[in-house]
Amino acid sequence: MNGPDPIDRLRKILESVAPDLDVSTIGVDEDLRNDIGLDSMDFLNFMIGISKQLGVAIPEADYGKVTTLAKCVRYIEEQGRIKRAPA
Repeated sequence: MNGPDPIDRLRKILESVAPDLDVSTIGVDEDLRNDIGLDSMDFLNFMIGISKQLGVAIPEADYGKVTTLAKCVRYIEEQGRIKRAPA
């Protein structure tokens, strides 16, 4: 993920799907569903937002790997490396 701070980019996506949250106060290691209280629809829309805005599709089977903002960044970076690796 290049450009602006990846956490800030994810917070903007999160804010677009859950505008009632104060995303600036969300810690990078807080669980988005258990600690922050995102419902399943908001979480799904967050995953869709990541796909649309960052070009990384996160399959439902991997949702357990992206439960925090820090884990989202790590997952996205790993997916980027996989895409760039020669076949």
